[in-house]
Amino acid sequence: MTKLILFVGTPGAGKSTLLKELANRKHINTVNLGDIMLQIAKQREGTDDREKLGVMPDEQIRKDRETAFNKIIEEGVDTVIDTHLSIKYGRRYVPGVTLKELEHIRIKAIIYIDATAKEIWARRHNDSAKHVRRNIDDTEAEIDEQKAVNLAVLSSCAIYLSIPIYIIYNSDGKIEEAVSELEKIIKEHFNV
Repeated sequence: MTKLILFVGTPGAGKSTLLKELANRKHINTVNLGDIMLQIAKQREGTDDREKLGVMPDEQIRKDRETAFNKIIEEGVDTVIDTHLSIKYGRRYVPGVTLKELEHIRIKAIIYIDATAKEIWARRHNDSAKHVRRNIDDTEAEIDEQKAVNLAVLSSCAIYLSIPIYIIYNSDGKIEEAVSELEKIIKEHFNV
C-alpha cells in the first residue's frame, strides 16, 4: 500500500529548502499539492496564477484538491506531499486540507517545519520572490498567530486520525540538523 506523509509549515519556515536538500541525498518522491491543483485549474480555466486558486469558490477548491490527491494515490509511490495546514488571506484563514481528505488518502504522518517568527519574517523579506508573497507585510505577531493556527490544526489532525506528528525546527544556520531529523522520520515510514 502506498504511504503518504504530509509535509507542512508556516510560509517562510523553510519547507521547500529542506525538501530540495533531502532530494539531493535520497530518492524520495515529493509533490507540491498546490502545483498539482494549479495544473488542474489551468486545464479547466487556463489560469497560470497560483494566487487565483485561493479566490475560487470553496467547493471548486475542494474538488481540485480531491482530484490532486487522487492523482497522487494513482501513482502508487510512497510520497511526501508538500502543502499547507492553513492558508492566510489578510485576516481570513482557510484550510489547506481537511480531515476528511486526509482520512480518505490514509495519511501516515505529518511533519511540521517550524522556525521562530523573527527567522520567518527575515526569510520572507530576503526571498527573491518576495514580490509575489501573499503575506509579506505580516508582523512577527501575525506570523506567530498563523503558527498557532497551524499547530491547532496539526493537533486536531493527529488526534482525529490517530497518526504521529513530528515537529522539526529549521533554525538559521542549522539546516544540516533539520535535514538529518527529516531523513530519520522518512526512514521510519518509507523503505529508503
